[in-house]
Amino acid sequence: MAAVPATARKALPTVVCTLLVAAAAVWQRDAVLTGVHALAGADPRWLLVAALATLALWPTSVFMLRGSIPARPTTTGQLFALQLAVPAIGLVPAASLLLRLRFLRRAGLSHAGAMASMGLMGFAALMVRVPLVVVAVLAAPSLMSRNGAQPPWHDLGARTSGTWHHFAGENPWRTALIMVAVLIAAGVAAAVAGLVLHRRVAAQGGWRRLPQRLRHARSDAEFAWKSVATTAFRPRRAAALWICALLQPLLMVVALWAVLHAVGADLSLPDTFVVELVTVALAPLLPSPNGVATKEITIAAGLTAVAGLTAGVAVGAALGFRLLTFWCQIPLGLASFAYLNHRRAI
Repeated sequence: MAAVPATARKALPTVVCTLLVAAAAVWQRDAVLTGVHALAGADPRWLLVAALATLALWPTSVFMLRGSIPARPTTTGQLFALQLAVPAIGLVPAASLLLRLRFLRRAGLSHAGAMASMGLMGFAALMVRVPLVVVAVLAAPSLMSRNGAQPPWHDLGARTSGTWHHFAGENPWRTALIMVAVLIAAGVAAAVAGLVLHRRVAAQGGWRRLPQRLRHARSDAEFAWKSVATTAFRPRRAAALWICALLQPLLMVVALWAVLHAVGADLSLPDTFVVELVTVALAPLLPSPNGVATKEITIAAGLTAVAGLTAGVAVGAALGFRLLTFWCQIPLGLASFAYLNHRRAI
């Protein structure tokens, strides 16, 4: 009976995020309704192009995972099912990481080897996306000046200064109370963090065993590095890993570009590249499980603030893009998870 509350606690961030998004949708119901109407009347031919780009993402994720594994521990079909299951299971925080780890362990890799494989895959994705995001961020001001758009934070400094002057600057006693409250909150946070750290160390054998655990961690890191080096310098696996890591963000750009044309927004492919990569960089600022709702919000905001689209069209494009690339794949991901569980691959 104790497992049910634990599972519910893990899913709590998703539930809270969903409720907040529902409240925001009610608050901006006019823009949401306009976006839904725009999506309902979308051009099916452009939606087909977006669907094909989304389907092309599936094999790239499979070949990325295969390219990060030092051996051939399992079939391509099971790797394909795993990559389909990851987004659906990722609605529970950290579940996708544990799912991949358990799959690779069942496939014959050691714990350090499995962690090295996932680390190499994440490293390749990061190293490819960072230059793309930098190029997009540098190109964003030019796109905004052409469209006459202004980001929502363009007057953030003036508003922050005015708010601070209103609440604190006019009354020195209020300023002192705010500073004391901030110091107390920081102290409480530090005390809670210290207590959590102490309990975790005590649960793993206490502070005396810490040097021994550090030595084990060092040996595991050395083994993981050898595994990564062995995999990274195999030409075929390295090519599959890095080429697919580059193709994934580009295919996402094509999918968003096609959805934009489907809802009547004539945005060029380079401009879509700028908006999509900038929103990818901003999405982690609104943390949520697997990007639930935050990507919809950041894409709609980026299309409005950077590309200068109307709110209704931006919401329709964001909803259509996320429906194709994420939400419509949830049932298939759950079915893939059931298949892997049935085959005892996880």
